[in-house]
Amino acid sequence: MDLNFNSCKILIVGDVMLDKYYFGKVERISPEAPVPIVNIVTEESRLGGASNVANNITSLGGQATLCGAIGYDFFGKEIERMAHRKGIKTDFVKTEQPTITKARIIGGRQQIVRIDYEQHLELSEKAREDFQIHLASLFQEFPTLVISDYGKGMISEELCSFLIKTAKSHRTRVIVDPKGQNWKKYTGADLITPNVKELGDIIGHPVKNNDQEIAVAALEIVHRYGLSALLVTRSEQGMSLISDQNILHLPTHSQEVFDVSGAGDTVVAALSLALTQGQEITEAMRIANVAAGIVVQKIGTATLSVEELNANL
Repeated sequence: MDLNFNSCKILIVGDVMLDKYYFGKVERISPEAPVPIVNIVTEESRLGGASNVANNITSLGGQATLCGAIGYDFFGKEIERMAHRKGIKTDFVKTEQPTITKARIIGGRQQIVRIDYEQHLELSEKAREDFQIHLASLFQEFPTLVISDYGKGMISEELCSFLIKTAKSHRTRVIVDPKGQNWKKYTGADLITPNVKELGDIIGHPVKNNDQEIAVAALEIVHRYGLSALLVTRSEQGMSLISDQNILHLPTHSQEVFDVSGAGDTVVAALSLALTQGQEITEAMRIANVAAGIVVQKIGTATLSVEELNANL
């Protein structure tokens, strides 16, 4: 089967971020303080957070519209520019707070320091209400909504509950990539994609990475928050789909794991595209598992193409 996601439209709402990498050489220590001097040779920008989910969707050939908040700053403009270059439609609220940016300075092969530009996002009542009215007008276009929560403040309880309620009224499927302890705001979502640690955090005790413990904990969460299903990502153990109808465990598709950063975003992207295309949940999970197996073999926040995915399926 050759997948083609060209007609799949997905709305992503979440914490928009920029990842900056400054690569350089360290040849001496500063005379001002006992710290290395990094002479920067190249720099690189990558879309992070919810923007990386959108990036994965367009890389796989889907149509992504990204909603979130950016500042009136250079980094915000950079996100807009990169998104448009990659074919992502953007619909941003502008705020006085800085665009969330993580800058990593790398000397040789060693990360020397990470600099975060970040304040917890607090939208004013009026800004949130205007944003909600605007989002509500978008729903009829999109069969699938992805809520990409990185705990930076965009996905407040009010906004999240509003999104899920509005999606339900439009029969739009809701997939959540979760963060933090407050899962009450995700009540009624169709599918949530925690990793094992996040599952343990929300159940209230550590969960061992084995099939039985994961199934028991996940079913309790499905019932507690009125969800259709949980898809638990389990790094080298693959992933598990848990619902009242299905308990399915898939081993990892990857031979070698180089870098798991961003793999969760790839899982959410592939899953949302496959479901939007009309695949059954178990088949969508298989597709997402193969997609994750490809990106963990790449370094950094990576994406894949639909050709790579088809070749591996």
